[in-house]
Amino acid sequence: MQTLTETLDYELDQGQREFLASFRRFLEAEIEPSVLDIEKTGIPRSHFAALGRFGYNGLLHEERFGGSDADHVTTMLAEIELAAVCGSTFFSVGASAGLYGIPLRFHGTEAQKERLLPALIKGELIGCLSVTEPQAGSDVQAIESAAVNHNGTILLKGRKTYITNAPMADRSLVLARYHDGNRDRGLTLFDVDLNAEGVHRSRPFEKMGLRGSKTGELTFDDVSLTEDSIVGTPGRGFLAVMQVFDVERLSMAAYATGVMRSCLEDSLAFSRSRKAFGKPLYKHQSVAFMLADMKTELDATMLYLLETAYLFDRAGGKSRLIHNGAVVDLSARASALKIQASEAGRKVANLAVQIHGGAGYMEEYRVCRLYRDVRLAEIGGGTTEIQKQIVARAEAKRVS
Repeated sequence: MQTLTETLDYELDQGQREFLASFRRFLEAEIEPSVLDIEKTGIPRSHFAALGRFGYNGLLHEERFGGSDADHVTTMLAEIELAAVCGSTFFSVGASAGLYGIPLRFHGTEAQKERLLPALIKGELIGCLSVTEPQAGSDVQAIESAAVNHNGTILLKGRKTYITNAPMADRSLVLARYHDGNRDRGLTLFDVDLNAEGVHRSRPFEKMGLRGSKTGELTFDDVSLTEDSIVGTPGRGFLAVMQVFDVERLSMAAYATGVMRSCLEDSLAFSRSRKAFGKPLYKHQSVAFMLADMKTELDATMLYLLETAYLFDRAGGKSRLIHNGAVVDLSARASALKIQASEAGRKVANLAVQIHGGAGYMEEYRVCRLYRDVRLAEIGGGTTEIQKQIVARAEAKRVS
């Protein structure tokens, strides 16, 4: 049987079906029982290790470092499963294996990869990506953090905020302006030990949702680095970050899809068990229409996500490809997907709360948490407004 990466027929092969079934059983046994505790105390390091043992952390990593070299389609299907169970775990593990790990895979030296990736994939090392600054969010070019090379010793100074895993991570990739003597080399990625002298962490931020995934601030006060800490080519850090953001936007759509699936499952169960005016809720036209809207949004997003992941696999790491006779800009495609999926996720979560009525406003019901959590999908990985700019620019180039 052909796989999704060979033909766009949406038919999973036996290996994919068995993998997903096994992953669901793992999540039910290892992650789901602790979701409520995670909301209060945060994700334990043991979750990173457990997901590492299963193979989740290494899906998009090379086999020689402990990964599985999985395709994007299989990876997105696995991410949907985790997102449906625990969004906080999804984001923290994704920030470690993905936002920290993917740039290392494609831009790290052999020595860096051999030293860091095996432990990262096993879940023994937790990473994060530090890009956003208090004065530089979507405008990455406005970054002020600087790394100055003084005869081979690099001193890093700056402040990063809204960093997933900052309170607990062991290492971070930090985007900063690199000054080599009198020469400004541009935005560059540096691998930084977060337990080094000069690194300061804030307390975890109080957040609307995804409370188990700890977010905070990192301050670098003349942290001493060596040239071996540079990841990729000096001055090309921005491009490396944009590359991982494309994958993150795929993952954000997978997250929204997982949330929608849980919202629909819970709403169907609730509408069957509760009655109003002598009949189950789902038999009332108003509720039935909401359920139909939820199902439609979920299916549309799922198909859009699978096709986009399929295109990423076909592209083989390139930023563009020909699909059905037209040039597809994969960055724009990922942005368009994120817009659709995040807005659909918010709509479906809102409908789920509405179907639950007063119960949906209570923390004891999962849809209350999902409603709070999914709001990040329109912000994280680049706001909806930034995604629209990316899509519009790509379209303008295509028709010009």
